[in-house]
Amino acid sequence: MTLNTIAQHVKHAATTTRGKIAGGAALLMASAAANAQATDASSAFSEMQSQASEMASSAWPVVVTVVGGLIAIGLFKKFANKAS
Repeated sequence: MTLNTIAQHVKHAATTTRGKIAGGAALLMASAAANAQATDASSAFSEMQSQASEMASSAWPVVVTVVGGLIAIGLFKKFANKAS
């Protein structure tokens, strides 16, 4: 089947009474599904936000340690080069 043939079949199905009823029912179901997903998405987003803030608070000690280590290495290199 070509794309043109499929488009003609869809157009014919949408113009009949049965097609209109089926289309309306499909739109109603899609609307209900989108509403349910929006509720799920909202709760999932808030949960993800709380997990992200948890991870960020857990990462700060690691970040401070790494930055402190890099500064210490830099200072050590600086003083080692002056001493030699």
